[in-house]
Amino acid sequence: MQAGPSRGQTILLVDDEEHLRVTVSDFLTFQGYTVELARSGEEALKTLDSITPDLIILDISMPGIGGMGFLQRLSRTAGNAPPVVILTARSNLQGFFDGLDVAGFVSKPCEKTVLLGQIQRILGDDAPAREKDAAGDTLHVLLGEDDSDVFEVLKRMFSRHGHSVTRAESGPAVLEAAATAGVDVVVLKEYLTKLNGSAVATLLRTMPSTRAIPIVLYDMVGAISMTGSSSAGSKAPVDRYIEVHEPSEVLDAVEKVIGAA
Repeated sequence: MQAGPSRGQTILLVDDEEHLRVTVSDFLTFQGYTVELARSGEEALKTLDSITPDLIILDISMPGIGGMGFLQRLSRTAGNAPPVVILTARSNLQGFFDGLDVAGFVSKPCEKTVLLGQIQRILGDDAPAREKDAAGDTLHVLLGEDDSDVFEVLKRMFSRHGHSVTRAESGPAVLEAAATAGVDVVVLKEYLTKLNGSAVATLLRTMPSTRAIPIVLYDMVGAISMTGSSSAGSKAPVDRYIEVHEPSEVLDAVEKVIGAA
């Protein structure tokens, strides 16, 4: 059972859509949070003069300075800025994260339960990957694979060993699921729809809610000349890179990474 928010946790919701502000605010208030509202980046900056929220939910696309302008100004403020969850309807997220410290994102249209899961992870759990007492424990695997046939083979293999699998069919989908699904390890291929695996790994390492999750990157076609470690060839910040010849090699890599954690 998920614990409720700690006493006094305040969320600043910044969005120019009135309907979203009302529905999300009502939902989070019902969950026990105190919610402050702002209709623009400028209004949010003024609000921060009088309150210090525990977390900011920020729409990227707004009139005026917009979400990006707000983030840039927030990064220049003295002291520790609150963690920021970005709301965005765009599928290619890489440009939003370059050089900016954000805790995660939720795709629009906003699914409230997904947003709540993100909030709970950021405010209530600084270690997103659940610790394992032994290498044989059941794992929740996030598998980034856009080929249905390959996914089914890998899923059956993980399932036979008692592990559960969540599928993500694109780079942005991996980012969202890693931040919200409570996974133990991210397994993804290099050539992935919309955003390559190495780019996804880089983004996962920049977000506080996902940076500690072990990552295994694999390549079916030898796109990266590298064996077992991100220290040679590729600069992708992963725990293990493998060139896959047999599906069992993926399972072996995952078990080695978890066993070494």
